[in-house]
Amino acid sequence: MKLIDSIKRLSFPVFKRSKYHLALQVGQRFIRLLESAEEQKPSFPPQEIIFEDGDENKKINALKNLVNEYKLQGKSVITCLPATDGILKLYKYPSTINQKDLENAISWIIKRELAQIKEETVYDYFILKGEKILNVALVMARAESVNKLTNLIRSAGLKPDIVDYEILAIVNYGLYHKLSIPFSILYIDYDYSILLAYNTSNLGYSVIHWSYWEYSKNENQELLESFFAEVRNLIVINDISNVYAAGVALTNESFLEKLLENLPVLGFLDAGEFSPNFFIPNILSMREE
Repeated sequence: MKLIDSIKRLSFPVFKRSKYHLALQVGQRFIRLLESAEEQKPSFPPQEIIFEDGDENKKINALKNLVNEYKLQGKSVITCLPATDGILKLYKYPSTINQKDLENAISWIIKRELAQIKEETVYDYFILKGEKILNVALVMARAESVNKLTNLIRSAGLKPDIVDYEILAIVNYGLYHKLSIPFSILYIDYDYSILLAYNTSNLGYSVIHWSYWEYSKNENQELLESFFAEVRNLIVINDISNVYAAGVALTNESFLEKLLENLPVLGFLDAGEFSPNFFIPNILSMREE
């Protein structure tokens, strides 16, 4: 089925920050809440709360406490599904295809994909237009994952407005900040990383199941080298010349030094006035009205 009726479509791309938005990112071991306001200072500082055991009830209670403390009851919030809770597939067509044939083709691929999935699934798609190739990017996720996220938000006293997808949020950062196309971004979070490559006719990504959280506890060098080896392999396979780095690891100077020594890092992507931990919530908050 399409994305739940009460939730707006996944959006791509976005290009400006509107007057006011709450953005929420929920991970396995954290929640991050950020308020952006174009014409005034946010009413509260960005909030990140860590949960060692990933307990969902603890996340709900912690978010509820933030909502009560900062008087956010009933406010709309933008959020995103983690990359691990969805999948994005790209389908290519000639740029000369007419609208009716394109719609029929999209309808057919959606039916084919959903027929292969036994669980109830939500989906959305967007179109990347190149000079010769037209790409349809189809995002699919388990309805259970979407419901779990939106129920958490409602249980805390907020209203889920837009459910985005983490992969699209990262692409949106590059578009919003006008990174030279093509661009590649290595986003590092506590429990996994994402290597994404984007150009006008293609979008590819890999989820790297490596725990920065575990590494940060004891800085195990073998664990770190395994990460670099996997990223280097993906860079070669995908013919990537250099990458931008983003995410929680940007707060660790020692890690950054090793990153620069081992990978072709072109630069670091910040989260504006916020800590690098808020890279995703910051870009989620940038929406057109």
